[in-house]
Amino acid sequence: MKRQIISFVLLLTVSYLTAQNASDALRYSRIFYGGSARFQGLGGAFGAVGADFSVTATNPAGIGLYKSAEMSFSPSLFINHSISDYNGTNGTDTKGNVGMGNLGLVFSIPSSTASKGGFRGFTVAFGVNRQNDYNSRVTMEGNNKQSSILTDFTNKLNSFPGGISPNMINDQYPFDIGLAYGTDLIYADSASNSYKSDFDVAPPAQRAVYQRKSVSSHGSINELNLSFGANYEDKLYFGATIGIPFIRYFETSQYQEFQNDTSIHYFRSLTYDQSLETHGTGINLKIGVIYRPANWFRIGAAIHTPTYYGNMRDSWNSQMTAEIAYEKNTITTNYQESPLGTYDYQMTTPFRAIGSIAFIIGSYGLVSGEYEYVNYNQARFYDSSNGYNDLNKEIKAKYTSPVNVRAGTEWRIQNFRVRGGFGYYGSPYQSGIKTGEKYLVSGGLGYRGKHFFCDLAYIWSQTKDDYYFYDSALVNPSHNIYTAHSVVATFGVRF
Repeated sequence: MKRQIISFVLLLTVSYLTAQNASDALRYSRIFYGGSARFQGLGGAFGAVGADFSVTATNPAGIGLYKSAEMSFSPSLFINHSISDYNGTNGTDTKGNVGMGNLGLVFSIPSSTASKGGFRGFTVAFGVNRQNDYNSRVTMEGNNKQSSILTDFTNKLNSFPGGISPNMINDQYPFDIGLAYGTDLIYADSASNSYKSDFDVAPPAQRAVYQRKSVSSHGSINELNLSFGANYEDKLYFGATIGIPFIRYFETSQYQEFQNDTSIHYFRSLTYDQSLETHGTGINLKIGVIYRPANWFRIGAAIHTPTYYGNMRDSWNSQMTAEIAYEKNTITTNYQESPLGTYDYQMTTPFRAIGSIAFIIGSYGLVSGEYEYVNYNQARFYDSSNGYNDLNKEIKAKYTSPVNVRAGTEWRIQNFRVRGGFGYYGSPYQSGIKTGEKYLVSGGLGYRGKHFFCDLAYIWSQTKDDYYFYDSALVNPSHNIYTAHSVVATFGVRF
């Protein structure tokens, strides 16, 4: 059933080469700090507390409170459970992994003039803190009587002024529309001088397909932290960190459409598989200060420069399989795959500022809190051809600065500790959209000996997000809820 085609003339662009989008900028800019079990047990509200290696990633002035050398590591277990609701049909999925919250070494160096006042000591620390865990899987499915992904494809082809020649479709869209054209899912109709699909030409009452999409991701951002801290008069603490984050992100997805009956001529099903792999290394500087006007009160502040990723690289490819009944009771399977796409580019993530306070309640415990400022519309992509102007404008228009707050408490029972924490990360989107909000609740226990300590924390978090299979003007979103469960243990020695 090869359709008769009509040619058009078109000057083509190479926009498909730059596969990055605004969601990529948000993914690598939005940080949910990992770290030690003590740090996470307090909800990450550690900016004014200090004396934990995790603060090298938030407020490095905290390492100035160390009085001795320390080595620690924090293995973790992460499980993400998803629930989806697409057009009234629910789906569930789960994915987990074992990782490392952090690994750090701290050296405390007393000042030779400490007895005379001034600087009491200096601290050097280095190690790795986890900033993001991307392990997740979601399955979304349901009936759709309004559109097909093929509707989106034909709309794009028909939107070209003057049209696009069929023999140029694969050059222009080798990773999506070209596959659909090559597998005979869309065709050029000479009578109407337009591109169509079997879904488009079916009577409105018969336009119905069952759609399913599964998206699985894994990877992380781990940051190497090289830090220096200082203690002045046990009142003022300074710190700085050179951060070198490493991005490893992998995503695979499978989109399917089925016809459960024969109301649509020819078309029976399609399967569209995509894979993406991203690697990058960045650099940033973090500077912090903590002031202790009284033994019971501390106030802290830190600024993080934008992270510059100078060697980002994406690799991606896709495949499409179509089942078509060219003849009654006979199904033909067509298959086509894309070339391997690669692209090198640069990226910067936004500036950050963190303000924090802590109340020290004698030898009994503490209460802490902090506020983080970050404006996600400051993220930017760059390449040698200045090909990201439109995407950077989209990022600027789409995202905003949300409310990000964290709070925590710790109580002492002889050598043991009991902890609790809370975090709220507001929606990063403009126009009052609440999708993307994240809530976090944590709790933990700890033991502190003279030379050995260990901690255990459990972290529950939940995010709600809307996912569109294709153009949001054509399809309803899948309302997804992601619930993560993390268990982190920290083991450390002082010397």
